[in-house]
Amino acid sequence: MVTQCFNVIALIDATVMNQVHVTSPMLCSILRYVLYISYLTTIFMTCAITIHLWLVITRRRLTQANHIERWYYIAPFTLALLLSATMATIPTSVYHVKSRCVRVSIPSSEYYGLRWGFYYSWFVVASAISFYCMSRILHSTRQLAHTTHLRINRQLSSTEAYRNQVNARANSERLRSLAFYTVAYPAISFVSHFPTVLQETLSFILNRELNWLDFASRCILACEGFLLSLAFFLYPAVRQSIRDLVNSAVQYWVIDQEEFWQLQREREKHQRGRRDYVGIDDARLEEKILRDFTSRRGRIYHFIFSKTPEGRLATHM
Repeated sequence: MVTQCFNVIALIDATVMNQVHVTSPMLCSILRYVLYISYLTTIFMTCAITIHLWLVITRRRLTQANHIERWYYIAPFTLALLLSATMATIPTSVYHVKSRCVRVSIPSSEYYGLRWGFYYSWFVVASAISFYCMSRILHSTRQLAHTTHLRINRQLSSTEAYRNQVNARANSERLRSLAFYTVAYPAISFVSHFPTVLQETLSFILNRELNWLDFASRCILACEGFLLSLAFFLYPAVRQSIRDLVNSAVQYWVIDQEEFWQLQREREKHQRGRRDYVGIDDARLEEKILRDFTSRRGRIYHFIFSKTPEGRLATHM
C-alpha cells in the first residue's frame, strides 16, 4: 500500500509537469524531485519485499525479519530522499540546461553522468539484489515444495497420516503461490523503469531524439502502479481477506441493519415498551446501533454493500 501511494504521487506529479505550463523554476524543481523521490522509493521498496521473503523462505530467519521490518519503510524512503536532495542541490548550469522545467530529449554528458550517478545506478543495484533474491527464493521454494509434498501411500495407517499428507500438499501449493505473486513485484518494477533507462541511453549514444521510445517508456512507467495493484489483488490470500471483510461488513451494515429496522417497525406497530434487538437488553448498545444505522455513514454503507454479490444474496434470502 505504501508503494501504491508513492506511485499515485508520481503519476499526479508527472501529469502536472506534462499537462500544466509551469513558469516558476522553483516549483518545477520541487515537482521534478518529488517525482524522483517517488520513483526511487518504489524501486527500493520492491527490493525490500524480495529481501524480506529471502530472509523468511531461504534463510529461515523469522526473528531477524521481524526485527528489521520497520527498516523496510525507513531505509527506502531515506535513501530516496537523500539521493533526490543531492540532485536538487546541483545547479542547473552543471546540467547544461537553462531551467529544470525543460524536458531533456538528448542528454549532455554531464546530465547523463549525474543521472546515472544518483538515479539509474541505484536502479541497477536494487534490480540486481532483487533478481538474486528472486532466484534464491524460487530455488528454495522448489526444494520446500518437494520436501513438504509427501509421497502418496496407498496404505495409510491412520487418520493423522492422511491429514499430514493433505496439509503438506496444501502448504506446498500456498508456498508456490506466495513466491510467484511476490517475485512479480520486482519484475514489474524492472520492466516499468528499464525502458526509461534504455531511451535515455540510446538518445545519448545516437545523439538524436527517440520520440516513439520516449512516449512508450513514459506510458509503461505510468502503468507501474496498476500492474503492482493487479499483482497484489490477484494473490489468493488477499482476495480471501477482501471477501472476509466484505462478508463482515454485509453482516453488520445490511443484514443486522435491516433486522434492526424490522424489529423497530414491529415494536412501533404493537407499541411494545421492551427492547428486543437480537436478544440484547443493553440500552447503551442499542443507542449506539441506532446512531450507526441512522447516520449518513450507515446509509451510505448500506447502499454500497447491498450492491455487492454478498449483499444481493443477503437481501434476497
